Amino acid sequence: MSFLSDFESRIAALFETAPQGYVEPFSFKKLAKHAAKEMENETYEIDGIDTAPALYTVLVSSVDDGLMRPLYASITDEISTFIASQANKRGYVFVGRPLVRFMVDPALKSGRFAVFAENIDASTLSRLHKEEKDFLAGNARVGGAAAQSGVAPIPAPSSAPDPLPLGSIIADDGSDVLAEDAADDLPPLSPLDFAAAPQIPQTRRRVSAIDVPAAAPAAPEAVPAPRQAPAATALLIDRQTGRTFPLAAPSAIIGRERSQSTVVLTDPNISRRHAEITYDGRSWHIIDLRSTNGTLVNDVDVDECILRDGDLITVGLTNLEFRES
Repeated sequence: MSFLSDFESRIAALFETAPQGYVEPFSFKKLAKHAAKEMENETYEIDGIDTAPALYTVLVSSVDDGLMRPLYASITDEISTFIASQANKRGYVFVGRPLVRFMVDPALKSGRFAVFAENIDASTLSRLHKEEKDFLAGNARVGGAAAQSGVAPIPAPSSAPDPLPLGSIIADDGSDVLAEDAADDLPPLSPLDFAAAPQIPQTRRRVSAIDVPAAAPAAPEAVPAPRQAPAATALLIDRQTGRTFPLAAPSAIIGRERSQSTVVLTDPNISRRHAEITYDGRSWHIIDLRSTNGTLVNDVDVDECILRDGDLITVGLTNLEFRES
């Protein structure tokens, strides 16, 4: 059996042992061939050594991402092993173990994919390996065929709540927000019966029977309706390419993940969710989202700071000029 056929069998076995509903959305044999071709095209001679690209990004549709995400750790390991074997047969070397990662491209339809390879240095590869490991660990139970069915689970019937004693008051003070997983466990609330509320009759002002001249009542002073302030906007300009990215209040995410970011950059040194730009009604702020390589403003490493017109933001190897509208 050829290594390609063996790879195809291993992938098929992953889906066969997965819960019912997990199916291969496309041919992984074709994906492996595309990855090998990308490796060949992006291999360069460095210091007399044929060095193959170590980073491989696979773009898939959001539907296919939801179906495959729980299997990504195993799938990417198989693809990485296949790529390494192909490089070994050709005498190529890597700066480290090849990293394969899946990302969502909203423009792709289910069953379609794209692969591209990139050359990165060893330190960047190491950081991206850690980032991807953390990402996959946090999504081990996310996705699956059930998540794509579009049918919400039917909640178990709950017993009717005990009637409140007379004089009881339902508190309307603000309470802490529950986490999403905790909120899902709460039983549904029964709707209040507004039909039983007593109808309050409208009252009319009585007119005095005595004809006594009275001063005309002063007309109520008209209160002008508050004017809706236009939404604050700003602009990011890529210094290298000249590409512009419009920003709108209240916030925008800078990152590499298309499904989670407003400003999407393909720089491999940028994290999936790298930084967030927010507007508080008076000024714009930038917040680093615990990115791998950090965020710089005017060459200063920042966790959070106010942005001013003309500031230079550096994420990864990309320089973005901030322009306030």
